[in-house]
Amino acid sequence: MKKLFIALFATICVFNSQAQSYQFGTITADLGVGFGIYGIRSYSPINQENHSGIGIVGSGPAFNADFGIARFLGVGVRYRRGTYGRSGNYKLRGNDMVFRVNFHLANKGDKFDLPIGVGYGLSSFGGNISEKESLKANGGILNVHVSPHIYFGKYVGMFLSVGYNKHLFNKMEMVDKYEKKWTEADGATWNMGGVYFEFGVAGKFDLFNKKE
Repeated sequence: MKKLFIALFATICVFNSQAQSYQFGTITADLGVGFGIYGIRSYSPINQENHSGIGIVGSGPAFNADFGIARFLGVGVRYRRGTYGRSGNYKLRGNDMVFRVNFHLANKGDKFDLPIGVGYGLSSFGGNISEKESLKANGGILNVHVSPHIYFGKYVGMFLSVGYNKHLFNKMEMVDKYEKKWTEADGATWNMGGVYFEFGVAGKFDLFNKKE
């Protein structure tokens, strides 16, 4: 019986001493680039026409940070600088700032982590279409993602991310060649969303390191 208790105690100690890639106090930070495939639908009161199409969106840089509040749960933020297209010498660029809740699955080892999360935040984009014509949009954004992480050591690794962005713009401003402004009150709309892919470097730090 004594040997049985000793064996059980040793098994528990070994299990508890196994490193986890994510736990309370774990801080992660990612920096990457990527691209997305977006569907776009809009209405322009300038020419009174509906427009739709599919475009390639560039992401760079994209920054994600996360803080562990439980073994499988974290909260964090995401920032992305996006390029939504080009009109001659002009580019349409935007910024996203998202608050996220992430569920960290498959993190029993210290080399692999699988966060799956959802977030909501603010999004804006715009730019000049020509020398006098411009477009601006502001509103919300819904983000869903799956982002496996592989760590090569205690602190540094890499990540891949597949996600979906849905932009919810409710503030619009279009300026025509006569420098007249058209807004959502005139019927201007811009709806877009689609899947994206990102990759880059990942960092990890345990704020409350347990003594081995």
